Amino acid sequence: MSRGRKNIGARELVGVERELESVADLVGEGASVVVAGPRGSGRTAFLGALGVRFGSAAVLRTSAVLSSVPFGAIDAAAHPALNALIDDPDQRGEPVVVIVDDVEALDDDSAGLLARAVATARITAVFGLRTARARSIEDSTALSAGRRAALGLWVEGHASRVDLPPLSDGDAARFLAQFADVDLLDRVTREGLIWRADGSRSLLRHLVLEATNAARAGRDPLRAVQTVSRDSRLAVTLSRHIVEYPPADLRTLAVVGRLPRLETATATRLLDGESVEALVAGGQVHADVSPLRRLIANDVLAQEAERVLGPAVVDEAVDAAGVRMLAEADVWWSAAVSVSIAERWHRLGTSASGEIDQPAPVRKRIALDAARDANDRGDTAHATAHAARGLTAGEDPRLRLEADIAAGVDLTPWLGDGLVDATDVVARRRSARNRVDAGVGCPTDEGTAAEARVATLLKESAAAGAAMQWDRALERAELAAAENEVPAPLHLRALLVAGAAAANRGRWSGARRSFAAVERMLDARPCPASISARQRLEAVTLLLASHQVAGADGSRLQRRLEREVATIAREGGSHDMPLAAVAMALGLTAAGRAHESQRELDQLIPATTVLPEPYPVMIVIAVADELAMAGRPLDARALLDRLDEQTTARARRGVLYARTTILVAEGRLEQARATARATAALSAGGGGAAFRIRDLYRLAVLGVAVEDEIDELVQLAATTDLPLAVEAVRRVSQSAAAEEDVELSELRLHTLYSAEGTSVAPPRPVVQYFPTVGSEPFPAEELTPREREIALLASEGLTNREIATRLFLSVRTVESHVYQARMKWGAATRAELGRLVAASGSAA
Repeated sequence: MSRGRKNIGARELVGVERELESVADLVGEGASVVVAGPRGSGRTAFLGALGVRFGSAAVLRTSAVLSSVPFGAIDAAAHPALNALIDDPDQRGEPVVVIVDDVEALDDDSAGLLARAVATARITAVFGLRTARARSIEDSTALSAGRRAALGLWVEGHASRVDLPPLSDGDAARFLAQFADVDLLDRVTREGLIWRADGSRSLLRHLVLEATNAARAGRDPLRAVQTVSRDSRLAVTLSRHIVEYPPADLRTLAVVGRLPRLETATATRLLDGESVEALVAGGQVHADVSPLRRLIANDVLAQEAERVLGPAVVDEAVDAAGVRMLAEADVWWSAAVSVSIAERWHRLGTSASGEIDQPAPVRKRIALDAARDANDRGDTAHATAHAARGLTAGEDPRLRLEADIAAGVDLTPWLGDGLVDATDVVARRRSARNRVDAGVGCPTDEGTAAEARVATLLKESAAAGAAMQWDRALERAELAAAENEVPAPLHLRALLVAGAAAANRGRWSGARRSFAAVERMLDARPCPASISARQRLEAVTLLLASHQVAGADGSRLQRRLEREVATIAREGGSHDMPLAAVAMALGLTAAGRAHESQRELDQLIPATTVLPEPYPVMIVIAVADELAMAGRPLDARALLDRLDEQTTARARRGVLYARTTILVAEGRLEQARATARATAALSAGGGGAAFRIRDLYRLAVLGVAVEDEIDELVQLAATTDLPLAVEAVRRVSQSAAAEEDVELSELRLHTLYSAEGTSVAPPRPVVQYFPTVGSEPFPAEELTPREREIALLASEGLTNREIATRLFLSVRTVESHVYQARMKWGAATRAELGRLVAASGSAA
């Protein structure tokens, strides 16, 4: 049978579409296939792409309207071969490929005719069969004629079967990237949409369209997908998505949606335990890594579940949870339920709500939970109201503290002199709460005194680092890290600062020891309850930044950072979004994707003041430097111009360092040399080997380094163990005498972590494969000279960006050549392509 192969365009095949060639080959050999998958698995897209491959195929678009009309689906297709089949079922003509999406809606006569034609080899058919998800309430015994026919053909061996899994997170990200205007959405928003899509292509498609429409109109994209019109396409798709959920799952989703961060033990106490665990396993409910396993429901699904059940049913369940907790308060307590009780009391008033009947300690505890929750969400009005309500039950310093936080009062009296840096608002609030919970009136007790020492040492280390005095910065940080009897978040911070100071100082082995201790804390399961998702993201961000400074391989940390950002999309609040933007900007910069980093920072710059210094400013500088390195000096200048005048030596040096790159990119070498000289003056004598090596290296590359500076560079390489030190000396020693022109790529001394070269490959779809059909190997097409050149460079281990730099091409052009070459040679990866081309060259 001849078959027409058509190019489906430059669009990347995503998820199950990557199996298209295998299925097309099978169908081309005359084998029928049943393509099965649940709602949203991409079954329709798969069959649509297959229909494009077989341009002469008869495509039957089934419909409920035609399901009771004899031969309704076949008549609607108006295909001559099928019409002839109706007229004479025994006629044997030219074989035809028939594609049927959603066989459940086939009328009985069409189903019978197609099944008979497949069994007698008159047609080759591809049937789209909808399967039920786990825990679906669909009645599998109520089989339509079309379903019976498709399954019968498979069971009897007349057709093979391919089962499509839900869309994985990795494939969902690639699918999302194909939408127009997706660049309007920051990375955290994209991760949030992927989670809310619940593995469904169709749901993700409508979520993205709704979010991008909101972004274009200047509205919050995530808020937009939560408040949609009931007759919108998103609402209809969402309703279809959960139609098969059992009532227990709907109730669990709705209640957990109303009680965010409900502890798992409490959830299983109040709801069906099997349903709770099933939804967590399925990803519809997220459980954090704390010992309490606090639950966060997919809010889009939860709201739809509440609509199906009715708000009154959910109100009753939440109120019943509150009544039960109050009755059993001496046995268990839940902060999430406590907040719901406080909100009910606030809404109904003291008498109508029954608040006055509760003991004063219980009333104060409920008010405290609600006030802290409101303050953490930035809802100062309700925090003030809850704190005031609790204080009517009696004086309580914890409630007084929450009232002060809501009022924006200086927290120094709650902290003790010099306890926490005044610029770190989150740390000050956390420390004040820890002290007041411990009943400490002043910082004299042993535990609090240790906290005060560590906080003071970290403040001194930060000040020394900002002044480029790295010996003192390291010494103060190591003293802070040696204090073990402090809360986990403070100890985590001390270890991070000590490791970063050691990296800056040039002691990479010491930095790695501190960083290993950090990762042990982050990897502990369960993770210490006091370490939040925000703090984990802060830690990984600083780890990655330190690896960049040292010139060490941080590709593993880059992948970990992406996972932490995805977690923030589930667990974090709006106050965590600026930090997530900083983190993603750093990760994208480390991969050489400066333009994407700039997009993330576009939403960050107005909010830099709320983030702990100096990391936002230093990351902005790093993005500007990478933009200039990518040949976009104007964008780099614009980004630097958005920063305020920098007052610290470290920040001033960073700005000058980036401006040197900009000047080289603009071809203004004399000004670049003068700026590089000013940069080196700031790193001289401070003990910061990581920065000094970079500055001396640039002086050498620009041809203005004197003999003493070259000697200093060699000496630093001999006395430090930084990965970039040896590389700097190697390059300088191999370079010829300075020429008038300087290659921009020569300025880069650190490693770029190419997403293609280092990211973990997404898991292959879980497909139940059909019997294989023997075929001759597909002959490799001849590569163009440019494709062969790029493939050979890839075989040497160069990333796409490094190849682009070497050949003076854009990264997108290199990616296009790699893709075309892989298609011609049938290589699964760029590494395999490189090996094949290199081997062919050797054989020749």
